[in-house]
Amino acid sequence: MHAVLFASDFDGTLSHGQEIDAQTLAAVSRFRQKGGRFGVCSGRDPGTLKDELSQHGLACDFLILMNGARIEAGADCLQEKLLSGWEKALPLLRARCLFFTMLSREEAYMFRSGKVRTAEVSAGEQAYIDAIGRMYAMRRCAEELAAVYQISCRTQDGRAAVALADELHRFGLSAWPNCEYVDVVPKGVGKAPAVAAVAAHFGVASGRVYTAGDGRNDMEMLSRFRGFAMSRAEECVRRAASWTVKTVGEALEQVCGEAFA
Repeated sequence: MHAVLFASDFDGTLSHGQEIDAQTLAAVSRFRQKGGRFGVCSGRDPGTLKDELSQHGLACDFLILMNGARIEAGADCLQEKLLSGWEKALPLLRARCLFFTMLSREEAYMFRSGKVRTAEVSAGEQAYIDAIGRMYAMRRCAEELAAVYQISCRTQDGRAAVALADELHRFGLSAWPNCEYVDVVPKGVGKAPAVAAVAAHFGVASGRVYTAGDGRNDMEMLSRFRGFAMSRAEECVRRAASWTVKTVGEALEQVCGEAFA
């Protein structure tokens, strides 16, 4: 039997409102029992993602963190890349973002605009902000961080996010817009090359690699591999995928019927 790999985005794809439905949890378990390699491919940091996966009791064969800045397979770190040149973009980020978070290995810096109102921060965003504060040593200045993996930004809306990403590209930075958010990552880092690296590590042919996502930062991995877009995703995201489904569980049931038949 040939190896099969499934990489799922987390927020808005695998998890909805910090919940993973029972059908999807059961489908992940069946997929792995059949020999499939399952993992999460997210813009999330190691601390908050691992904490949520643990709460759901969800075991993974690999984790693609911070859009691929760090890749883990079991106890092995397959890739770790740090962001450079971010200092020159700080004035732009402070002018355009409602808030942003900069993550180092064990430290973090968080900026919050004086213009942001409490009502503009969703419950999920506040939970994430609180979790970052619990899991990382918070620094008062960005310049105090010894190294940076990623900068996660929240803008006013999707149009503002795309505009910010375009401006960050002019600074020579890699930026991935997704709805009202933008992730600034090391040069050459992205979900698609990260999934390819994991597939190579496990010896899985590209034609046996499946992906699932709901955002613009998922489009490249959805089109490069056998992609499932969430039905609530933007039209451009759905067009990038081979199939549209409501849940990751639904996608995994299809893969099990196709790949392990």
